[in-house]
Amino acid sequence: MNNRLTFTAGPAVDTPWSTLAAFGAYIAAETPLELTALLSRGNVSTIGVFNLSADFTRVGFALSADEQGPISLELSWAGGDALDVWGLDIGFAAIPDGITHEDILEAGRSIVPETYYLDHAIALNADLAPSTTSVVAEGGGWLHLKKCSYCGRLLPINMNKLGSLAFHKHNAKRTHHQNECRSCKKWRINDNFNPARTVDQLHESSVITRERKIFLQESSILQEIKKRTGEGLKSQVWERFDRRCFNCKKGISLNQVQLDHTRPLAYLWPIDEHATCLCAECNNNKKDRFPVDFYSELQLRELSRICGLPYGDLVQKCVNMEQLERVANDIIRYATTWEPRTFFSVARKVQEIHPEIRLGEQLQRMRPEIYEDLLARAAAVRLLEDE
Repeated sequence: MNNRLTFTAGPAVDTPWSTLAAFGAYIAAETPLELTALLSRGNVSTIGVFNLSADFTRVGFALSADEQGPISLELSWAGGDALDVWGLDIGFAAIPDGITHEDILEAGRSIVPETYYLDHAIALNADLAPSTTSVVAEGGGWLHLKKCSYCGRLLPINMNKLGSLAFHKHNAKRTHHQNECRSCKKWRINDNFNPARTVDQLHESSVITRERKIFLQESSILQEIKKRTGEGLKSQVWERFDRRCFNCKKGISLNQVQLDHTRPLAYLWPIDEHATCLCAECNNNKKDRFPVDFYSELQLRELSRICGLPYGDLVQKCVNMEQLERVANDIIRYATTWEPRTFFSVARKVQEIHPEIRLGEQLQRMRPEIYEDLLARAAAVRLLEDE
């Protein structure tokens, strides 16, 4: 028996003709089989064959067609096997800044379907029009999802075959996978694949490292600022502080700028428009200190004028209560996701300002086994560092 499914997606409004048409999905089959995919736009089409098994497989590719009109996708396979499908979508690829169509097409199918940044969903995308109404009649297999620390998408991983789906494997990580999806790792993180990255792009990558530790969504904040202003935060702050280190007043290049959170990251304050321009030496000296503990009265007045934070905020020593509430209300997830030292460090910093708030004791009351596991793993890390 031959099976065939056809999906169509309407043309995008105001989309350039040369935009890449793409499709992507994660598909599994009851028994091994070959799935043939035909992607078309106008009179241009391309075909691909994928070997499916009981494990979910990444499928998809892009098509460059200088034509208008809807995109169509035809999937066909022989036999009576049902398919489990997650996140099927067809549309126009959202290509990261600085990446050309040729880059995407030359990458072949090594990082699909993540690389097209399509609107993957848990079921067949609601905007698609399948040729039959029976394709999602029953529930399918289970997938584990992981959030990319850069783009924020929930994408699948296979804990039995590490690195086989949307994330490369990384045995040292708690999830045994990289923090960034394959696409963000390739196009937005690795210098080897994108040597022409700007200073702002490099800064955005370094911020992601801190986001993984504290979960403050700093990469999303940076992206929103860039989307709103058209310029990276580092460049904006550098210009705002007259291209000088705020503390020592030394002139510095954009490459030498180190953005300080102004209010410390250690107390759950994310990077934002109120960042301070510092040189490396001054930033290292300030570390996790509050502005009132590092700057003079005159400097605090000046900093308030430049960065936009009220003077009253700059002289306070306080925890970001909005972020703290997020942690306290979902403490089990954070305790089992953060590294032990991060959890205990945050707990100590919070208790330093608010002695009545004891995150460790809260976790111990709720889930003593998780608390004991954190203590044991933290102790093991200290022993390794002492050796």
